[in-house]
Amino acid sequence: MKYRSDGLQKRVSKSALKRRKHRQIFSNAFLKLLRRTCRLMAVIAGIPAAGLITAAFYLGSILPDTYYLEDPSAFALSQYRILEPVSQEENTVQTLVSSADAESEAEKMQGSITGKDTGQAIEYTLMLGGIIPVKTVMAVESEARYVIPSGSVFGLKMLTDGAVIASLSPVETTSGTVCPAELAGLQSGDIILSANGQKINSFDTLTSVISAAGESGQAVQIVYSREDIQKETTLTPVQATDGSWLAGMWVRDSSAGIGTITFYEPYTGCFAALGHGVCDADTGVLLPLQWGEVCGATVMGVSRGVTGTPGELQGAFLDSAFTLSALLGKDGVISSGTVLQNLSCGLIVQADNNLALSGIGSSARQAMVEVCPRQEVHTGEAKILSTIGGTQPQLFDAQIEKVSFSDDGTSRNMVIRITDPELIAATGGIVQGMSGSPILQGGKLIGAVTHVFVSDPERGYGIFAETMLDALDDTVEQKKAG
Repeated sequence: MKYRSDGLQKRVSKSALKRRKHRQIFSNAFLKLLRRTCRLMAVIAGIPAAGLITAAFYLGSILPDTYYLEDPSAFALSQYRILEPVSQEENTVQTLVSSADAESEAEKMQGSITGKDTGQAIEYTLMLGGIIPVKTVMAVESEARYVIPSGSVFGLKMLTDGAVIASLSPVETTSGTVCPAELAGLQSGDIILSANGQKINSFDTLTSVISAAGESGQAVQIVYSREDIQKETTLTPVQATDGSWLAGMWVRDSSAGIGTITFYEPYTGCFAALGHGVCDADTGVLLPLQWGEVCGATVMGVSRGVTGTPGELQGAFLDSAFTLSALLGKDGVISSGTVLQNLSCGLIVQADNNLALSGIGSSARQAMVEVCPRQEVHTGEAKILSTIGGTQPQLFDAQIEKVSFSDDGTSRNMVIRITDPELIAATGGIVQGMSGSPILQGGKLIGAVTHVFVSDPERGYGIFAETMLDALDDTVEQKKAG
């Protein structure tokens, strides 16, 4: 029995081992399949998760940090319904006007508003799908702003505060070629402020100082500005083969041309134009303003834009008065204007004569449109108001293809495409001289045309109207402060 029992035990053990082996094989296969299934499910689940995270980063980068609303407590994003604003806290925004100006500001705000006044501000966290935080923004109480869109062309004459170095040029001397400006460490784009203690406002003044120093065998102490940092250097003039004393550089001390008025702000008597600064043609440096004046202009022809070559409005200055907006009739006629600021977002100009608009007459009220807050600008159909012949602005069809809130400090906040067949046939799209043409969407002023794509004349950039209006407000405040 014992033997049989042992033999039976041995036979059972072999069978058990065989079953265990089969179970192990099955178990391993099952675990392997389970692991693969889990990995697949993780990948499938990770795709939307990664998409949500990517979307959160993208939306956080393109959305503005501040929203100006008439009622901050009713804040919602109509363009991005997947984002849920969650209120964080409530504050009071400090007033931007002094108490002494409060009465005059209150008068200005009848039917309009001239600044972002004291009001409620609520902090929100934008939640993607109510789960993923995208960014924290501030909703600030602000009344609607109203201005008068223009589209009229104007002529500009401007003198620089200092002389901008356009390029360096070696000087031929009896002993060889040399460039004193380069040896002195000067570069294209530098702005010469003074030479040997004498303020430089023109090419002639700089030439006179250099010639006098060369004839007396002295060096010239140059004070200049580079990227808004003031520096000093010493320049030694050389005598050219023709006997003249030179520094080896070409400088620019003035600018002239035509552009387009974007809007007129009737309460201040100021208007904004161009949508971008007046820059040196060779270096792109913003020209520092010493003095500037605007006058009337007329478009006499158009050099049509083609791929690779931007077009241009061909205009002429007028001695007569000109109209800020065709909608204003005789109430909007001015003889000239004084340039207050040349900024990266355009020119701020004070109308020289006191218009009837200062009393906000009926013609002005009818011509005024709301300035669209930047967060409400969206892709889709739009209109531009521009002058391509004579002095009369026209409305043309366009399309907003892209809006960038992350670049609201630049003049490239949106990409626009001209879709109007008449404008394309006449100009090829956007041409030089159209800069500042108002862009309208849904009956509101959303911005101004600023640049053309050289590779595609039908497309270009635009700037937010709110950015230009903020710059006008700041300029007026600085003027008041003296």
